[in-house]
Amino acid sequence: MLALPRLRRRTGLLVAFLLAVALALPVFGTTVTRAAAASPGPCDIYASGGTPCEAAYSTTRAMFASYNGPLYQIQRASDSAALNIGLASAGGLVDSAPQVSFCAGTTCTLVQLYDQTPNANNMPISPGSSCSGCANGLSGPGPNGSDIGADAMALPITVGGRPAYGVLVDTIGTGYRNNAVKNVPIGSQPEGIYMLTSSNLTSGSCCFDFGSAETDDSDDGNSTMNAIYYGSACWTGGCTGSGPWVGGDLENGMYFSAAGPNPSNIPSETGSFVTAWEKNNGTTNFTLKYGNGQSGGLTQAYSGALPDGYNPMKVQPSVELGTGGDNSPEGTGEFFEGAVTKGFPTDATENSVQANITSAGYTNNTTTFPPPTESVVSLKAHANGKYVDAANSSTSLVADATSVGRNETFDMVANTNGTVNLKALSDNDWVTAESNGNAPLIANRGAPGPWETFSLLHNPDGSVSLRAYNNQHIVTAENAGASALIANRTAIGPWEEFDLAPVTVPVSFRAHANNTYVSAENTGASALIADRTAIGSWETFDLIGNTDGSVSLKAHADGDYVTADNAGAAPLIANRTAIGPWEKFTLVGNTDGSVSLLARVNNHDVSAPDGGTSPLIASATSITSAEKYDLVFD
Repeated sequence: MLALPRLRRRTGLLVAFLLAVALALPVFGTTVTRAAAASPGPCDIYASGGTPCEAAYSTTRAMFASYNGPLYQIQRASDSAALNIGLASAGGLVDSAPQVSFCAGTTCTLVQLYDQTPNANNMPISPGSSCSGCANGLSGPGPNGSDIGADAMALPITVGGRPAYGVLVDTIGTGYRNNAVKNVPIGSQPEGIYMLTSSNLTSGSCCFDFGSAETDDSDDGNSTMNAIYYGSACWTGGCTGSGPWVGGDLENGMYFSAAGPNPSNIPSETGSFVTAWEKNNGTTNFTLKYGNGQSGGLTQAYSGALPDGYNPMKVQPSVELGTGGDNSPEGTGEFFEGAVTKGFPTDATENSVQANITSAGYTNNTTTFPPPTESVVSLKAHANGKYVDAANSSTSLVADATSVGRNETFDMVANTNGTVNLKALSDNDWVTAESNGNAPLIANRGAPGPWETFSLLHNPDGSVSLRAYNNQHIVTAENAGASALIANRTAIGPWEEFDLAPVTVPVSFRAHANNTYVSAENTGASALIADRTAIGSWETFDLIGNTDGSVSLKAHADGDYVTADNAGAAPLIANRTAIGPWEKFTLVGNTDGSVSLLARVNNHDVSAPDGGTSPLIASATSITSAEKYDLVFD
């Protein structure tokens, strides 16, 4: 599902090929048997409720009391050997000890999730655009446009007192898919889905999904997929709060209600373990729920009519995890278990499954991830020694400027998955590799998507290069800089090298706490406070990019630098004549487009407390509306 209304998404079997490759590898632990029943699992409960699981996956435990087969397969980098990871006992918990020894001294990739139902709807790494018939989908970063697998050791947790590992989708293009699943609901047949995930890692991009998708990895139109989306991408606009939320990705829209936005009384749905639920009767109703994966029951966020244009549903026999239906690759998230069921599960059945999950003993999900950071930069082309210029939304980027001004300045957002997006200050639009990289770069997009995403490559001489995500080609200053920038190179030379220079630009900060501007009060002699309705010199600061990636603020009110005084224990004030540790901040990009300031001196977020009536202070350990600011370029 695409997060950009302005840009039509394109997506899309190499499944048989990938399975054949997996079978050709040296594999240990491939026994699949049924054993005497242990305690009922989630899929036993679904079956007793008349809505059986037709696809069920977990990296942590058995989904059926009688299951005694493998949960997933990993492959190590050192010799390409593969290992199936199974259970400590039938119907029980994972035995991850073999994984630890198998991966010692090397890296391991999770290459396949095994379906625990008799359907054998196993999910290998998604083919992306590499399979026949999938050419209209978005390419992944793997061979021939396929996706990549998750780091098998990157998400350690505990379940029932035993060590286990989840599926960590934190690198762009991580995804799993089976485009020929058996016995799952199709068309407008009723379907239920659940997954256990976490808000420790989410994103406002498209799409971290689990559920039914298209068989060609492509956008086949409204209602051609039915998957759980978990994240904070408000595709329709009008959402309340910061998210993340559980939604239905129904293709061409992630819906938290029939109209789109989340219910205003549910601003976020968070936890280190979150259960996410979606069910769809195919014609008149879809229902969304969430719960705490460690305790308690379920909360119904929405139950009602399908969105306009989605009745009847046209679901296809494909199951995927980690990306959108068209392989949109920018979602991030965590996955521990989940299932697709035939039929519309009752509330009583879902409540029983929720109780089963909370009794499993999920704990110790403590892996942390750096937030996206922002900096203001210019790009100086090695091709001709000139700066890249983004004159306006109708003119392509070209390296033709001899000095840096507003048109040569970009807000660079460094994402948690190692990619960057560039927003031109000239028109406040995002830079895109137009037409899947076949046309020159231009700053004319209202939000970042795959075409607006680049890998930042660091070269030995200190310069950088940009590789466009969607076609995996390097951006070049064509014709020795005389022609527009375009992503069409497969190797790096001087035309593909740029110096990334931090710049200084005047900005103002509008606090979300009270929608007023931050002021260096009393000509800078008093602490910073958000209390102005208009921008003047007291409300203007030079945003300075430092060489270590931090930023500093120089107040126009008095020409002094803003400091987190007393090592952050006192309010911010503009009274320093030089930049030291107290005067450095990390500029954090939030999913709603706002920013936060993290003081380097104490690693706390700058808050406008008491609804903005008290001075700014670096005292918060998490980001709420009090720690959010709109960055206004003057």
